[in-house]
Amino acid sequence: MEWLFRSDFEAATIVALWSIAAVLVTTVILFVYTMGLRLTTVAATRRRDRFLSTWREIFASAILSPTTAENSKLPPLHRHHRVDLLEEWNRACSIVTGSASANLITLAGRANIPELARALFKKRRINSKILAVQTFGHLRDTSHKDAIRELVSNENTALSITAAMSLVQIDPDFGISVVVPMIAERRDWPKNRVSIILRIAGSGRISEPMYRAIRSANGASRTYLLQFARLIDAEILDALLDDLIRSSNDPGVINAALKLVSGYRGVPRIAALTQHDTWFIRMQAAKVLGRTGQQEHLTLLESLLDDREWWVRYRAAQSIASLPFLGPNQMRQIRQRQKDRYAVDILQQAFAEVGLA
Repeated sequence: MEWLFRSDFEAATIVALWSIAAVLVTTVILFVYTMGLRLTTVAATRRRDRFLSTWREIFASAILSPTTAENSKLPPLHRHHRVDLLEEWNRACSIVTGSASANLITLAGRANIPELARALFKKRRINSKILAVQTFGHLRDTSHKDAIRELVSNENTALSITAAMSLVQIDPDFGISVVVPMIAERRDWPKNRVSIILRIAGSGRISEPMYRAIRSANGASRTYLLQFARLIDAEILDALLDDLIRSSNDPGVINAALKLVSGYRGVPRIAALTQHDTWFIRMQAAKVLGRTGQQEHLTLLESLLDDREWWVRYRAAQSIASLPFLGPNQMRQIRQRQKDRYAVDILQQAFAEVGLA
């Protein structure tokens, strides 16, 4: 490369040539680095997959046999796989119950999972705390109950709902006494997670606290809480709905309560509700009569067929078409005696939906 240093070369040309050489060298270095990084990532992913596959087999065997949970040989655990182990163990715990859960807890003690969770719990990162709290719940670890109780009130949604779940798993009675009064306040909690918590606690445990919470709540909160009322005991639910429909004048509460009515139990002031000023109350009343109505309620449904709101007319017609004590000829007679053309049209549509011309 002596020609590169000859004096008859212009300085600009020399700079350009050296720049090209530098770019080529840099490109080669970046290519080698990228390939090395890619190979390292692939190797790490394969190691992780092998690790998870091994532990999944161990968890599956432990779920089926307490002897395996107590005596199976466990592979060594490297530091960079600790979080993976906790996540996989929690995943296994979330899909089993009863003796299978007890087997996994036994295995967890042998795998030092409680110690790993305690170490994570001390970290400041939210994700670490969430994983630790979730682990405590599946371990039924009462030693952290007070700390978890404080986290239920944490402003971070993911951490607080995880703490609520764990508290109920650790001590169901205490957990429900804490969580139920907070449901209406914590609208940020995902509804499906709240439902799971209530199901874990069981209807026998949540019925009275939910009844008290709904009865003592104001209109908006009461309507929100009624979304979870199906999870309480049927007898308590019937008594609650009966009370709310009789006493409440809040359209939102009445609407939510009517949605929950089922069976053949009588509905308080149903005749008045079919004439309510709020159209969706009249619509819900029509739907309720379709589920619970008797022969004496047919007049109420017919009175809704000429309602000014289309949805009220439609639900009334659907309810008439669904009444089990009406045969095809009786339905045709109902349609024939209607004087309002909108009533005739809506009945014709509802009857066509059930195959009645």
